[in-house]
Amino acid sequence: MNADQPAVSQESRQSFHAELTIQDQGLGLLALENTGKDPVTIEGWPALQFLAADNSPLKVPTQSVDIPGAGPSITLRPGTNAFAGVKWETGDKGSADTFVATTLKLTPPHGTSATVVDVIGTDGKKVGYPELDITSVKVGTLQPSTQGVLVF
Repeated sequence: MNADQPAVSQESRQSFHAELTIQDQGLGLLALENTGKDPVTIEGWPALQFLAADNSPLKVPTQSVDIPGAGPSITLRPGTNAFAGVKWETGDKGSADTFVATTLKLTPPHGTSATVVDVIGTDGKKVGYPELDITSVKVGTLQPSTQGVLVF
């Protein structure tokens, strides 16, 4: 790189796609795919942000848990995935303790850019307008495979 070229941080070259596939009532498999051109090393938990229909942030109580265990360092090559389990308590829309989230965003560990998460229904199809009625959430560690990530 010569002095006339601006420095490009690894963060600015990172690009991800995320999906939350609903497994059962209150349980989902989160997949984070590296859609960038360079390998990325991640470790720990993804940060989830829940948004209301007007795109305002919701303060959903969220706990990072060591399920299925400590999160190993994972190098995601372009086109590969890491996985985490997500468990939420479902609430009643009419209750003041229930948050109605229509958008979910994910920021990878040590990342600064959030990506919108596609919600996939139990039928395997993308949900056009997701509506999650939740009171609290637990997020497991990112893992290199799906084995054990849904054991809550």
